[in-house]
Amino acid sequence: MSRPCRATCYDGDGMRRAFVLAMCLLVAEAGLRAQEPDADRISLDLLLGRSGRYVSDFTERFSNVVSEERYIQDSSVPMQSAAVIGRPGTGARSRVLKSDFLLVSVSSAQNLVPFRDVFEVDGQRIRDRDSRLARLFLKPSESSSEQINRIRDESARYNLGSMRRTINNPVLGIVILQADFQPRFHYSLGKLDPKVGPGVWIIGYQEEARPSFIRGRSDLDIFAHGRLWVEAETGRIMRSEILLEQPTLRARITTLFRVDDRFGIAVPYEMEEEYRFDSGIRLTAVATYDRFRRFDVSTEDALKEETVKD
Repeated sequence: MSRPCRATCYDGDGMRRAFVLAMCLLVAEAGLRAQEPDADRISLDLLLGRSGRYVSDFTERFSNVVSEERYIQDSSVPMQSAAVIGRPGTGARSRVLKSDFLLVSVSSAQNLVPFRDVFEVDGQRIRDRDSRLARLFLKPSESSSEQINRIRDESARYNLGSMRRTINNPVLGIVILQADFQPRFHYSLGKLDPKVGPGVWIIGYQEEARPSFIRGRSDLDIFAHGRLWVEAETGRIMRSEILLEQPTLRARITTLFRVDDRFGIAVPYEMEEEYRFDSGIRLTAVATYDRFRRFDVSTEDALKEETVKD
């Protein structure tokens, strides 16, 4: 007995059913393709335009948000280097800082300045916190630059080691896609990275213009390069990577972001840092952020906070 032909033999009704099924499959496949951006329809200019607008919105929204930061810093010093600097046997050190992290607007300065209000060092509460805040925000200063320098110095006051880091800023990578900064960089479109999120594209960048936006010792240019992960639909930056290289130092700062519907932006939730010096000293750090809430700073009042409900 011959078997019925399942692959090619249909009666009239069977042909119609097969045709309808095929059309449904084609429509479903087209719908899936429409939801997933592809290289043919995504351009670098489109991503740069959307991300530039997003950065402007992010700066406005995040400038009145304070978060609690837990910052773990570690340093490793080769034993021979430790002996040279007079601390034999001190091959490694660690420090844990707890701070309120925020961006503050200073006088007539156009840019926002990151500020760490450290309130705990290695489990010990900081006693002069209130007076420090008063000196920084309530005491009139001679100039914007003077107050900015005092805020930066205060933010780095408890950092581990002698390095007065001022680039340990989780939103530093956001600046690279700021619309008026974009002409300073060369960008290249990478590939989709579904591990970071749906529709997230990698953009590579290399700083080219002088002066560089990060300055080294003796005010030398340090040209940044690295990658940024941008959500195509919204322009949100979901991850940033900054690489810095000079003869005496190599640095990497990576920040991860996640969407917070309360503020309508992707806020930082983790920052990783690594600094390698030509002396062999290596500094690493991991900072995590939570308890985001709104705040207000004025010259008449102290820091005011309004907790945002979950």
